[in-house]
Amino acid sequence: MNITARMGVVVMTVAALGLGVAQEARSNGVTPFTRKAYEAAGGAASGKGVVLISANWARRWKCGAFQNAQLQSLGFDRAGTGKSGSEPVDLLLEDDSLLPASARFVNFAFIVEPGEYLFSSYRIKAAKSLSEVGAFASDRGTLITDDVSKAGSFRVSAGEVVYVGHFAVDCASAPMPWRFYPQDRAAFQSYLSGVAKEIGGLPVDRATFRLFKTEILGTDFELPE
Repeated sequence: MNITARMGVVVMTVAALGLGVAQEARSNGVTPFTRKAYEAAGGAASGKGVVLISANWARRWKCGAFQNAQLQSLGFDRAGTGKSGSEPVDLLLEDDSLLPASARFVNFAFIVEPGEYLFSSYRIKAAKSLSEVGAFASDRGTLITDDVSKAGSFRVSAGEVVYVGHFAVDCASAPMPWRFYPQDRAAFQSYLSGVAKEIGGLPVDRATFRLFKTEILGTDFELPE
């Protein structure tokens, strides 16, 4: 059984491409990080955690059997919430634009309740031609069983600032999400410096490298000392 079958991929066909004008990230049940929001919550003493995550919404050309594929959303649910059906995920990153995104990772930071967060949904648009466009998608109904995600999870404690990974579409077989990461401390520090310039007030000096744990969307890795 291949990876995508284990994850419960659903393939849908739509008639044609539409046109969008903006790409954005949304969150449900968490707060996008700003200096004001963090200070209002009480900062490091608030009992909240901060999650750093990056996503690449750009199209990948010649992706397996497809002309191109594009990651459009990633969703995570906090373990123990018992969510089901169509309830909004706790943390959602989403690209609403159907126009090609720039080929770069976009950095996000969220103030979250401490706990374990389960990978609970994703959507990848895949096109065989301009008129033959569909999607690889999965939700909590196929990814989560007994409060465990087949795809993986990450953990954040109160007062922590945790980096969990860079996510993009992978084309080794059928299009699927994949987790990437800086491979040494110098690269990680460079990433943190860039995020700090983009997001004012982010306490990157306390950031911990703690990758999203998964057996099918990436390999285990820890920064060398």
